[in-house]
Amino acid sequence: MLRRKPWVFLLVILFSQLSLSILLGATVTYGAGYAKAPEGLTVWEKDLGGMTKDEAYAVLAEVIPKAVVYDRTVYFLELNQTDQDLKDYLASQYIISTGNVITDAFEYLHRMSRTIPSPELLNQEEVLAQLRKFALDIDQPGKAAEAYYENGEIVIEEGSLGVRLDVDKSWEQLQQSIGMETVPLVTEVIVVHPTTAELEKVKDPLGDYTTYFNPSFHERVTNVRLAAEAINGLILPPGGEFSFNDTVGKREPERGYLPALMYMGNRVVTDDGGGICQDSTTLYQATKQARLEVLERYSHSLPVSYVPLGQDATVAYGALDFRFRNTTLGYLLLNAATGGNWIRVRIFGVADSEHPALDEPDGYPVKPREWSK
Repeated sequence: MLRRKPWVFLLVILFSQLSLSILLGATVTYGAGYAKAPEGLTVWEKDLGGMTKDEAYAVLAEVIPKAVVYDRTVYFLELNQTDQDLKDYLASQYIISTGNVITDAFEYLHRMSRTIPSPELLNQEEVLAQLRKFALDIDQPGKAAEAYYENGEIVIEEGSLGVRLDVDKSWEQLQQSIGMETVPLVTEVIVVHPTTAELEKVKDPLGDYTTYFNPSFHERVTNVRLAAEAINGLILPPGGEFSFNDTVGKREPERGYLPALMYMGNRVVTDDGGGICQDSTTLYQATKQARLEVLERYSHSLPVSYVPLGQDATVAYGALDFRFRNTTLGYLLLNAATGGNWIRVRIFGVADSEHPALDEPDGYPVKPREWSK
């Protein structure tokens, strides 16, 4: 008959005592901590250790931002999904009893030994959708300043700044705003050019030229006036390019243009918009005075009466254009006006050594008697 070694019995006894101690310890710990958050559980800088689920929820719900604000207008957030996310997270931190005290006790020990990352403060999809909706109310495009020449002086209509809600940065700010009930939105100021300050610098006459026409040709005079109205008040930024055809547009009856005499090759024909080459020519003379860079210009095939030979600028929509570039350091303001028998084009800007202020107006065959005509 085999004898059992004494040390085997000793090991069995020790193992049994150890298991019983662990079981009793787990049971005691479970009993003390049942339905409470594990010690050391910290969420959003709040220590939840020992709190019940309801207590933890109340603490965490308090630190979630409830609204955003812009320019003293408060926008309240609807946080249904955020609230559910928080409840789901807390549910994962608390014991759901299996009905077996021993099993629940070991699950409690396991839960104490693991770390679950804190949930997001806010549900991103839910909040971003609302921020984009708020942007529809907050965003403003702003307004460019405007200028025009009237009664011998330049009149400026002030512009305004625009504003745009920065959705991404506002979201980032919300995520970092633990404990703030109302969080300021992040917006971006939009500067719309030209600004009032930029146009206030446009004071110097750089070009001023007048040509004359026969007022008895009603159709032709009508066309000249329509084209002048299209040019008048145009503001050209530094480096910007002017196109006569783009500015005046297609010369067609629907826009008021009438059939009048015009050159086509070496022939004189009648067509819609006849006579507007006097507008482009007068403008060309003013750009020469202002020393601007001419990008495209063509002369008529036959002499014209309103400028010396070779000093004209013919145009034909879709074929021949008159174009120039603003080579000054500031904005240019074009003024085109017509009288009983004349058209006058002025160019105002910021004078410099390459584009000096004009000493006096010019014209053909005679110059205007005064600046403010």
